[in-house]
Amino acid sequence: MSPSDTQTEKGRRFSTIRTVAWALLGIRGHKPHAHDAAPLSPLQILITALVFMLIFVLVLVSVAIYISRQ
Repeated sequence: MSPSDTQTEKGRRFSTIRTVAWALLGIRGHKPHAHDAAPLSPLQILITALVFMLIFVLVLVSVAIYISRQ
């Protein structure tokens, strides 16, 4: 694997994370979506969204436990 392949893979990961994060916040416009959606695979988006949702649920549970102990 060449350095340019590694850089492209990192760029793709960041693009996937950015796309899912904006989508979860609900403030993503149509024009950026059309630009970013072409190189992204549905499997990448699904896995990233599941990870984001797992982190979100864990944060909510942690906050609820912290608040209930006080």
